[in-house]
Amino acid sequence: MLSRLTPSTVRWIFASVSAICAALLAFGYFLQYGAGQQPCPLCILQRYVYLAISIVGVVAVAIGHSRIGARICAGVIASFTVIGAALAAWQVGKGDSMTNCLGDPVGDFVYGLPMRSWWPEFLAAYGGCADKHPPILGLSAPLWSLIWFTVFLTVGVYMLRRLRNGAQD
Repeated sequence: MLSRLTPSTVRWIFASVSAICAALLAFGYFLQYGAGQQPCPLCILQRYVYLAISIVGVVAVAIGHSRIGARICAGVIASFTVIGAALAAWQVGKGDSMTNCLGDPVGDFVYGLPMRSWWPEFLAAYGGCADKHPPILGLSAPLWSLIWFTVFLTVGVYMLRRLRNGAQD
């Protein structure tokens, strides 16, 4: 465990979180366009969360010298990850019982978001929640998403605690 968080360590942690989120988004687009696995509305909502976490990570890198700014960014990341984890857990928990989510309130919500019309190739859901895709290293994509959101939540809470205790010099 780190005895203290220096501004460069804080920036490195936030940059890593941001880069991992960007890589996860890129992998999702690879699955969509390279492997033909169309995302469902719950997947698209999780992509929004990854994008938001990545943006907050970049902002945190820019203001990493400020302990209060870093704490705010860590809190925002932790909050976003709770939302993402809830979406992923819902998708994992429903699993085989999901029949369709394109015509339900989740699908209607995703289709009503203005960003869908801005970047339909990136933020539109064309798949259904009942679609079954091959596992990735033995786990489903929603389960991997839940794992990553849990990792980011752990990082966010760790940063909040360490920065609250004045561990950054």
